[in-house]
Amino acid sequence: MSELSETERRNAEQACQALAIEYAEIVDTQDYARLREVFSEDALFVRPTSPNEPIRGIDNIIASFTSRPRNRVSQHFVCNVRVTVESADAAAGSCRILLYIADASDPETPEGRHAAAKQLMGVYRDRFVRTKNGWRIAERRGNTLMHT
Repeated sequence: MSELSETERRNAEQACQALAIEYAEIVDTQDYARLREVFSEDALFVRPTSPNEPIRGIDNIIASFTSRPRNRVSQHFVCNVRVTVESADAAAGSCRILLYIADASDPETPEGRHAAAKQLMGVYRDRFVRTKNGWRIAERRGNTLMHT
């Protein structure tokens, strides 16, 4: 990558890694309007559990999350985040996700809520672009690998 310095490449990698992590925080706190901070305006999103139903555009992505049941409690554990910077304005990456889900109507105990019996493990494959507002996810495709 001769067009970028080592520092520029590392900065791009870190910015894209931060997007993968921030996505999980936004979804887990149900602060869906903040998805604009991680996705580009014309982003493509494919849920791991709905691989044949791509969602195009940030407004549609936000609407799809907003329409989910409000009593769904989730915790995404993001790991093995990998980013390959391809140019000054493009990168590709992937991360592994372990997703725990619970129902907010279940009683909360000192140990927290009881997690649902079925939990998911999967991968997101991402395309990143540099926009006028910084790095954003242009495409996020999820794939479920296994479940409990």
